[in-house]
Amino acid sequence: MELFVTTGGIAFRILLGFFLISNFQVPFVQSQPGPVGNLTVVTSTTSASLSWTTTAQSNVSYIVMVVEANKTSSTNSTSANVTGLIPATRYTFTVSAVAQDNQTVGSNAIIIKYTKPGPVGNLTVVTSTTSASLSWTTPAQSNVSYIVMVVEANKTSSTNSTSANVTGLIPATSYTFTVTAVAQDNQTVGSSATIIKYTIPDTVGNLTVMASTTSATLSWNPPNGGNVTYRVVVVDIDKIFWTNSSFINVTDLSPATSYTFIVTAVTQDNQTEGSNATITKYTIPDTVGNLTFMASTTSASLSWNPPNGGNVTYRVQVVDIGRILWTNISSINVTDLTPATSYTFSVTAVALDNQTEGSNVTITQYTQPGTVGNLKVIVSNTSAAVFWNPPYGGNVTYKVMVWGNGEIFWTNSSSINVTDLFPATNYTFRVTAVTLDNQTEGISATITRYTLPNVIVNPTSVALSTSSISLSWSPPYGGSVTYRVYLLNSGTVLLTNMPSINVTGLMPATSYRFSVSAVAQDNKTEGNNVTITQYTKPVKVEQLNTTTITETSILLSWHQVQGVNVSYKIIVLDQQSYISTFYTSTSFFNVTGLSSGTSFSFNVTALAADNSTEGYPNTITGCTNAAQVQNADCFGPDNNPVLNITWQPPSGSYSEINISISNTQGLYTAFPSNNFYTVYNLKYAANYTIRITTISCGEKSSDVVLNCKTGISSPPVPSGPLNLNVKVITYQTVTFVFKSFSNENGNIDAYAVIVTSDTGSTTPNNLSLTKTYTDYNNKNTDSYVTAIITPVSEEPTVIIGDGTAYYGYTNGVLAATKAYRIAVAAFTKLTLSGNRASNGNLIDTAKSYFSITQFSNTINIPENPAVIGGAVGGTLAALLILALLTAILFIYWKRRSKKLSSSGNTVPFNK
Repeated sequence: MELFVTTGGIAFRILLGFFLISNFQVPFVQSQPGPVGNLTVVTSTTSASLSWTTTAQSNVSYIVMVVEANKTSSTNSTSANVTGLIPATRYTFTVSAVAQDNQTVGSNAIIIKYTKPGPVGNLTVVTSTTSASLSWTTPAQSNVSYIVMVVEANKTSSTNSTSANVTGLIPATSYTFTVTAVAQDNQTVGSSATIIKYTIPDTVGNLTVMASTTSATLSWNPPNGGNVTYRVVVVDIDKIFWTNSSFINVTDLSPATSYTFIVTAVTQDNQTEGSNATITKYTIPDTVGNLTFMASTTSASLSWNPPNGGNVTYRVQVVDIGRILWTNISSINVTDLTPATSYTFSVTAVALDNQTEGSNVTITQYTQPGTVGNLKVIVSNTSAAVFWNPPYGGNVTYKVMVWGNGEIFWTNSSSINVTDLFPATNYTFRVTAVTLDNQTEGISATITRYTLPNVIVNPTSVALSTSSISLSWSPPYGGSVTYRVYLLNSGTVLLTNMPSINVTGLMPATSYRFSVSAVAQDNKTEGNNVTITQYTKPVKVEQLNTTTITETSILLSWHQVQGVNVSYKIIVLDQQSYISTFYTSTSFFNVTGLSSGTSFSFNVTALAADNSTEGYPNTITGCTNAAQVQNADCFGPDNNPVLNITWQPPSGSYSEINISISNTQGLYTAFPSNNFYTVYNLKYAANYTIRITTISCGEKSSDVVLNCKTGISSPPVPSGPLNLNVKVITYQTVTFVFKSFSNENGNIDAYAVIVTSDTGSTTPNNLSLTKTYTDYNNKNTDSYVTAIITPVSEEPTVIIGDGTAYYGYTNGVLAATKAYRIAVAAFTKLTLSGNRASNGNLIDTAKSYFSITQFSNTINIPENPAVIGGAVGGTLAALLILALLTAILFIYWKRRSKKLSSSGNTVPFNK
């Protein structure tokens, strides 16, 4: 049987056996092995060596376990080697004894141990003079710290980083540097990484050079620290020298040459160097050779041969005045000297750091007389005043030569006046200072000037256009000149070779001031100028229109012209000649006082502000409106269907008179030779509206309106016998109705009823109108007027024989049983003759307008009824009727008389 027992965290399996003794079984128990002793572990980076001592029992095996690595192995020996571990890692190692049954396990021995860290990698050391900077890479798969040791300096330090800085070292000294990784138990260390390195030497101190022309001696102070040698480099010639001493002499150098010397301390490994100490020094230049001197008036030109060796500059000293000059070339021009003066010059070669000098060379020489200064010429037209400043130095005289006329003048003063010159002519004036020996001359001073040109003459100007002005003048006396024209408005300068110029590109209607001067051939010397002022032409007036036109005025308007203070001139002309001129500053003008119906030309011209420079005129033609005719009248004569129209001529001009008449299609024209017009073929007694219009070159006049009426004439009457509608016939009266006559020749003013007993005649004669009932009763006529009636209806009713009276006519009774015929005279004008106080008041046939119808058919008057059957009754009835009619007629006659009294003897025409 099996029995499992756990102790100390370790599980054990126990096998129980039974032995059969006699006839029964006895159980067997395997005893537990004892613990192993003296367990030790020695680790490397990736393995561990374990050893131990055996237990008291023999014949056991061992189980070896690495807990963290999950490794288990068994062995029969008392040692074991475990591999595949991780460097610098903590591991728990256990070893247990196992009985021969391979199941019974004794107590385990336990030990905890770190594997060794791996060696650090890529150890580098960078040294300075007194310190070292170390860096390395960490071992793989390690969590370690590091021990840094400097062996010779007995310095040890620890760090968790992969770098360290060691200070307090000695320059130029060899040091051994070791770095060892340490596990987290701070006891287990890996293999050390070692490197040997010198610290850098210090720089040599107080490096100095003492140079001659061809050699240099260098010396310095040794640096602090270990033993060193010295490398000396001459950079410019690429030479290297070694020495153990703190000085060296370098030979075979070139004079006046810059050399750079580098001194470096080197450690005993001949590799580790300190910082360089550098110094640059020139060798001393040689002396210049062949010094020569060339003098001028105020300067000295020195030259010499350069010395052997490198490039040098030269210090030139003017001893007498203490002046020092420098130059890089083997010559120099010394200026600002005093003419005719002795000078000593010293020349010394100097190396290029401007400090190292060679020996000097000296020369003495006199300067020439100086040149006159500030030479000036003030010219006029015919003379030149020449001025100058005397040269500094000894006493001199002056020679003045005039090139242009070949004259030479001498003077002791510093000015001279040269006369009798020609205007606008080029002259050269040469002034030379001469020493008192009259032989040694200085350098001449020369100046060239033109004499002033004379002033131009006869200047004129003309405005050519809106943008150009022509200037002209006469050339001045003297030499050849050009001309400079200044446009003072803008500062523009124009040049011309001719005594005239056209200036373009100007603004319209603008005042321009020009300054014209003659200029000599040097294009600089100008004569006095002459100023000319001229306006450009204004632009042409545009958009000229006639706007408001009346019978006596025309309003002109136009576009405002560009320019300052532009005004306008308006010239008015009719068809005959010039009328007048007007001026205005506005862009419109109303020309008044013109004749009606007249064509005028208007020239409108823009004027510049000088009121004299004119632009281009613009012309427009306009015509004033026609005037009305004066005192117009009309008259329609009787007996002729016309209208006579008269008038007085309109003011101004006109071409014709148009006459239009209402109710007609005609337009009638009368020409200026006539002041009347007759319109024919009208209707009688018709009202017409007459419109009289004056026609001219412009707008027609407004109409003169007349209300006119044509005259009257005898009315038309029906043809044939008078058609009567007889209503009542008595033995003394006839009552009838007839149709009114036409009013086409005038209103019918009255009807006269004519009665005749003459049955043979057809139409009454005009004399019948002057015959009365009395004339008929007296047997003086067969025909008489029995009644005069005023039309009151279209079918007037007439009673013949009722006894009424009409002016000088009586409507007497008819005779019974007698035959009568009746005619009617229609009047458009009824005029009575005589007066009412007499027996007159009869129709005046000469002054009346009338027409008479033919007589009617015969009317037979019946017998008196009283004679037949009741004369008395009939008589009374007749008397009663007569009395009634008399009363009615009397009332009517009284009213009619009142109307007639207002118009004399003429019967009015109204109904």
